[in-house]
Amino acid sequence: NVHLASLGRGSPRQEAAGRSLSGGQVRWSASSACLSATLRRVISEVSSNFGPVTVNSTCRSRHRNAGVGGAPRSRHLSGDAVDFSVGGKARAVLAFLGGHRAVGGLKRYADGHFHIDTGPRRTW
Repeated sequence: NVHLASLGRGSPRQEAAGRSLSGGQVRWSASSACLSATLRRVISEVSSNFGPVTVNSTCRSRHRNAGVGGAPRSRHLSGDAVDFSVGGKARAVLAFLGGHRAVGGLKRYADGHFHIDTGPRRTW
């Protein structure tokens, strides 16, 4: 019984409980269809190295972005940002992401979830 999570344009239902092509498990609670291929690849790498990942935010409409308090020029508006959580090893995940050349923006929130984007290198 094999389940694959698409790194391309698959349905969120197909991806919800699947394994990434590199062996890690990714649960897509938000659509991956609009997310940049670069960030889908980073999420797959995190999952392969640190265990199951739950993606909870990818692309947002301007209305949704304003409703959640997102920045007016948020990279979530263009599919160049993703928010996710990992079951454990948060410090190791943070170090991995901080050294990843594809990751520009990086934040670990107090509740433990991460934000990464493809913008300029920065933290806040």
